[in-house]
Amino acid sequence: MISVFTPTHDPKWLLDCYDSLVAQTYTDWEWIIILNNALNHQLPSWAYRDNRVFGYELGNLQGVGEAKSEAIAYCHGDLLVELDHDDILHPQCLEELARAWATHTDSSLFYSNTAQINEDETPNYDTFNLDHGWEYRTDAATDDFECLSMEPYPHNISYIWYAPNHVRAFTRAAYDASGGYDRSLLIADDQDLMCRLYQVGPFTHIPKLLYYQRIHPNMSQKLHNAEIQTKTVELYDRYIEDLALCWADREGLDAIELGAAHNSVGKSYLTADLHGDVDLKGDVFEVLNDYEDSSVGVIRAVDFLEHVPAKIHLFNEFYRVLAHGGMLLTLTPSTDGRGAFQDPTHVSYYNSNSFWYFTDPEYSKYVPAIRARFQVSKLDNIFPSDFHQLHNIPYVQANLIAIKNGPRQGGILHW
Repeated sequence: MISVFTPTHDPKWLLDCYDSLVAQTYTDWEWIIILNNALNHQLPSWAYRDNRVFGYELGNLQGVGEAKSEAIAYCHGDLLVELDHDDILHPQCLEELARAWATHTDSSLFYSNTAQINEDETPNYDTFNLDHGWEYRTDAATDDFECLSMEPYPHNISYIWYAPNHVRAFTRAAYDASGGYDRSLLIADDQDLMCRLYQVGPFTHIPKLLYYQRIHPNMSQKLHNAEIQTKTVELYDRYIEDLALCWADREGLDAIELGAAHNSVGKSYLTADLHGDVDLKGDVFEVLNDYEDSSVGVIRAVDFLEHVPAKIHLFNEFYRVLAHGGMLLTLTPSTDGRGAFQDPTHVSYYNSNSFWYFTDPEYSKYVPAIRARFQVSKLDNIFPSDFHQLHNIPYVQANLIAIKNGPRQGGILHW
């Protein structure tokens, strides 16, 4: 059985949700409705007439994470489908989910393409930023304006901007293994859960329109946009490395930690250094030379780039061994402070502008030897600790994605 769950603080469009469930070609479902702030709202009478609908009127829950946790506690099914209280499902939605669930038994989450509708259910033609890789198509028969979801790469999952939109369905087993919704979160609960589900199992993209998202002034992403943008980056920083490592492991790709003799992060990397108790002993070029093209998923280089004089050769080798979508995670003392120059073993110097030459053809054309083609996942200046800030030692954080032949990564692609 499939459990559909809907927390709501306003039952205005619940009948539309119900009608879309009744229209499903797959009929073995239940619908769990959690009515938050029950002192001000009551479930409509029709909700009690269908024995597949279960309504629970609760008190004043503190946020969406808590509300969704409560909803799932009442679900009986082994596949859990999120239906927002102002949206509707395509008639074949649950059937397609059930088929994907039966086919991809190791997947933790299933998601589809989506379309936006106005309050009166007419098509809404607003788009996400097309420069960030979004694509759309129009169904000539229905006039549906379908948004094509991004493929489930670590970068795309880690930012809510590119992560799976509705429909989102996850298995009960994966939900429990992930730890479930964070009850303390008032926003970005879906991004947080997806980042943890991705570490439990792979995601399956169903490339069909299965969900209609209603656009209106009171929707949460409009009311809380500023807070969501801030929280999104915070969650990215928390999860991106672990997501990349999980993806590499599932794809059969190695993950390498460079300069690991004195700076090992202790995660599932093959450690590499010139000396010490490491897995791969040698200088960086000796280590990478043993790898075939596109055979690596993650390279971690923290306090490392500044020790290698051959910048162009280094980035060309990073690019050669990384698979499409593979990630280079770097943290390097920046020339914007004292750290780049204070250490006598530093022989290369970086700031945030240095990475333009490996991520933008307008700059790389001036250095014909550059063959690397990276896309920025994150490029920022940070102080790793209070000590670094006190002593004016900023670092440049450059998380880059190898771009070869493969699906788009969300964000600006210059190549």
